[in-house]
Amino acid sequence: MSAESSKELVESTFKALNQRDLETVVTHYTPDCRFHGWAPETLDVNGYKAAMSAILAGFPDSRFIVDDVVAEGNLVAVRHHFQGTHRAEFQGIPATGNAVTANAIVMFRIEKGVAAELWLNADFLGLMQQLGVIPAPEHS
Repeated sequence: MSAESSKELVESTFKALNQRDLETVVTHYTPDCRFHGWAPETLDVNGYKAAMSAILAGFPDSRFIVDDVVAEGNLVAVRHHFQGTHRAEFQGIPATGNAVTANAIVMFRIEKGVAAELWLNADFLGLMQQLGVIPAPEHS
């Protein structure tokens, strides 16, 4: 698969995610795809769907905005950010009404035209600070 085709796969994944179409999103992954960084343990496709469903439910107006996509060989790196308003319970946190933004980078390993493994590095600490669960550091 060319680097350009890999980029298109990833961009269409984000498009489907922003349409809240998780069934289409997971067609871009192998059945045994592994997801690192969405939870303390590595998730399978069902675990990924559950994690993303929780995010989409807690932040019903959320968007995943792609900032940069870089592809080389069978790897695609995506720098993106998440924006949304906390309108429903998320990870046991009652709705706060807070608007949030969280930066992230996710690496896709592409195999036979679909993603076989993903690694997420997201600013979950900053997200929890914006929700008021963890105090933000004081600035001097």
